[in-house]
Amino acid sequence: MKVDIVTPEKILFSENNISMVTVPAIEGQIGFLDNHVPLITFLKPGIVNVENKKNKYFFTTGGVVDFKDNFLSILCQIIYDIEDLTDEEINKLNNNANNIIRNKNSSDQDVFISYNIINELNLLKSK
Repeated sequence: MKVDIVTPEKILFSENNISMVTVPAIEGQIGFLDNHVPLITFLKPGIVNVENKKNKYFFTTGGVVDFKDNFLSILCQIIYDIEDLTDEEINKLNNNANNIIRNKNSSDQDVFISYNIINELNLLKSK
């Protein structure tokens, strides 16, 4: 399958012949293989795992996934290649999430997402 991981600023990843991709969908972990049923769903914060000869891992704060005709498009506002994610960026994401939680004007959705970001970052730090 072909996989594109895209932000508004750039194409972060684009490759053909990917064997499997696992994403943190809002319904839970979803794995995509060739000939998967067409699907559009939302991502929650977490790890995107692109499996091929060498696995690639990405951290996202959320987004949208679209799969059709063996083409998987992952659209995210914020996504990092785990290999490039620095402690400074992790701390910044963590601080931003904590600020949203403390802000009394934050929506329930923003607070929910922020708690998920913090939980996923803590798991990432522990590895």
